[in-house]
Amino acid sequence: MTSNYSSPLIPLEDSSEEFAIEYSAEKYGSDELGFRQNHTPYRKTSSVAITKRSLFCWSIFGATMVFIIGVLIGRFVFAPKLPETKPKVAEVVPLQKQYTYSEMKKMLFNEMKAENIEKNLKFLTKNTHIAGSMKNEEVLVKDITDAWNVQLDKVEVYPYNVLLSYPNSSSPNYVGVMFPNGTVTRKSNWTETPFTTSEKQDDVIHVFNAYGAAGDATGHLFYVNYGRIEDYELLVKQGVNVTSGICMARYGKIFRGDKARLAELNKCAGLVIFNDPLDFAGQKKHTWNSQKGGKDVYPNSWWLPPSGVQRGSLHLNGDPLTPDYPALNITYRIPESESFLPTIPVQPIGYEDAYQLLSILGGNDAPSDWQGGMDFTYKFGGQFDENHKYCKAHIHVANYRERRTIKTVIGYIRGWHEPDRYVLLGNHRDAWTFGGLDPSSGTAVMLEVARAMSMHVKNGKWRPRRTIVFCSWGAEEYGLIGSTEWVEQMEKMLFLRAVSYFNIDIAVQGTGAFRALSTPGLGKLLFDVTKDVPNPDAKEIKQKRPSVYDTWLAKNFDFDDKTKPYIANIGSGSDYTSFLQKTGVASADIRYNYLYHNISSYPVYHSVHDTFAYMKQFIDPEFSYSLAIARVAAGLLIRTGDACVLPFKPTDYADKLAKLASLLQKQSGTVLDQHSISLENLHWAIHQFKEAATKMDAKVQLINSTSDLIHVRQINDKLFQINRGFIDFNGVPGRHYYRHTIFAPSSHDSYSGAAFPGIVDTIFVAKRGGSWDDVKKEISIVSLQILAAANLMAD
Repeated sequence: MTSNYSSPLIPLEDSSEEFAIEYSAEKYGSDELGFRQNHTPYRKTSSVAITKRSLFCWSIFGATMVFIIGVLIGRFVFAPKLPETKPKVAEVVPLQKQYTYSEMKKMLFNEMKAENIEKNLKFLTKNTHIAGSMKNEEVLVKDITDAWNVQLDKVEVYPYNVLLSYPNSSSPNYVGVMFPNGTVTRKSNWTETPFTTSEKQDDVIHVFNAYGAAGDATGHLFYVNYGRIEDYELLVKQGVNVTSGICMARYGKIFRGDKARLAELNKCAGLVIFNDPLDFAGQKKHTWNSQKGGKDVYPNSWWLPPSGVQRGSLHLNGDPLTPDYPALNITYRIPESESFLPTIPVQPIGYEDAYQLLSILGGNDAPSDWQGGMDFTYKFGGQFDENHKYCKAHIHVANYRERRTIKTVIGYIRGWHEPDRYVLLGNHRDAWTFGGLDPSSGTAVMLEVARAMSMHVKNGKWRPRRTIVFCSWGAEEYGLIGSTEWVEQMEKMLFLRAVSYFNIDIAVQGTGAFRALSTPGLGKLLFDVTKDVPNPDAKEIKQKRPSVYDTWLAKNFDFDDKTKPYIANIGSGSDYTSFLQKTGVASADIRYNYLYHNISSYPVYHSVHDTFAYMKQFIDPEFSYSLAIARVAAGLLIRTGDACVLPFKPTDYADKLAKLASLLQKQSGTVLDQHSISLENLHWAIHQFKEAATKMDAKVQLINSTSDLIHVRQINDKLFQINRGFIDFNGVPGRHYYRHTIFAPSSHDSYSGAAFPGIVDTIFVAKRGGSWDDVKKEISIVSLQILAAANLMAD
């Protein structure tokens, strides 16, 4: 096709030329992706009069055909059959020349450019692009679709009609102090102070927490630290009753939606969430005050300024009205009252506004670990100081919820040998404001990876063995909606055919070291790929750490095995969630990270200051770290998408299971013994898995160029299906969305990953008066799923 492509995104160099990849129907067959194949077109001919001569010719032809058919019958039906020969690995010839991993890596690494990523990011962050807006669902979708239509083999756009939430600009949200006569003072701001021209755009959305209930609430103000279970338990021990009060929690430690849920459970009338300067402005305890200058915060440093506010959703796991099913037009919607959305007003504020409330709070002093970065002693509250002793806190939220169409864009590079096996790379497209880091740094990287790969496919130099799929998700910020709806729509296909999913949400949020979350079988793959990627840090290279892996190992090693870098358990919080939890697809999330261990996110996360300028000035000025992540992503795709045998290591999974079981025994063994509960069956199941994994590793080592293709296919299928064995379709107790019995988000923090979530959750509940029989049941279920995973590796 001839392209009229004019998107500002980086196109192919010769995008004006004809781009048509032909496939042999005989060689490749057809598959459900619907790629066009070559067939001789059927042409209808006009009738012709039958003459005597033609009848004579047809008679001769018929006699000849009878003779030939008789010979063939004698030759093939009655003759003895020859033994079948199976095709060997070395006998399969791809459409294009196949390069070794080292050759392809070199070509791809050289093709990708830091300046292209920078150009992509500058374009993507030119305007705000919140989910459901014209700029996100039409403009950016068109730009990405136009680029991929030129570069890739096929592009599909999936629209979903979902319930979203927005602040009401005609009735702005606020928190304040109400006097007995109804006058409200010390009102919080619903906008942030802009520092650049781009930040002054009129369409920057007011600060709010999506899905927070509309309404007004008035009550005594209580400070609840981070709003965790243990925080409320401490308040109870201190005799502090928060019922009908306005609770005030600082951001961090747990998912904001869990803060809202726990506030409801503890009967708070409303919730205020604020960014404390201790966590987001680099302040020490009791140091910041409202008269202090702003030289040590943005725009002079990367720390959050006083008016900065973190927006964010209080919901996870897809469209609230179509749980477990894709939000198509034909899908039944549950009533909103059954959707488990928050029922109390919730509003985020900056620390300059939090100062106005907490500085006049009375009550007993909070403990030392509850103290924040503002220059006063934080108190539990329940009353204000002497000057405001008759006042109460007031919260006003006018958010509205409405259904809008969001879109997910999927692009394919078709595999030459296993087109029905999919290796996926994804990033979400929507942002609360400009998305300088979250998510557009990841979008910019993914677009460059797709472009670079497509260059070699289009030029006839290379084509992957398996199909590579690029995913641009919509409405991730509202609760992983785009990816969840697509996985729900494609669930059965993905369960059978998806090999792995790699996620880049924020590509770079610091320059300290590489960071990964993943399922255990991908560990060696991550190590091998990062060893191949040049270190973007010149200082580290001088320290004789030439690769990304070297700095990762030096600065973030595994405390249980200091010879390896640390890989965190994968939980939730980004678009890998549905792949792992719904379909058991091996998943990983990658980024470059900061080395501050006491902050939960980069400081301007989800604020108006998350811009291209912030990225350029404070994070990755030369986009060299962005390029490093692009190279890691490309390495993961070509190693997984092009290797004859998948680079997964089952024994790593076995070792991780054994480690997690030992940790469970150490943490809960005593209390389990007190209730006559044993983990013996769990340890036995893990031993069975270890034996099966060891045999599987041995089979992989035996594969070579003389191995038959059916055998190789069987081995690969077993390798990528191991994770499916851990899926319990009944779900984790009380959380049926989460099906993975080994890894799922903590029930108390949906961001963090919990090992053996069903067991851990039931122990937690049992300690607080629940049933210990439920613990026994969960140990049994997890043991059975581990055996199921072991059986998937058997012949």
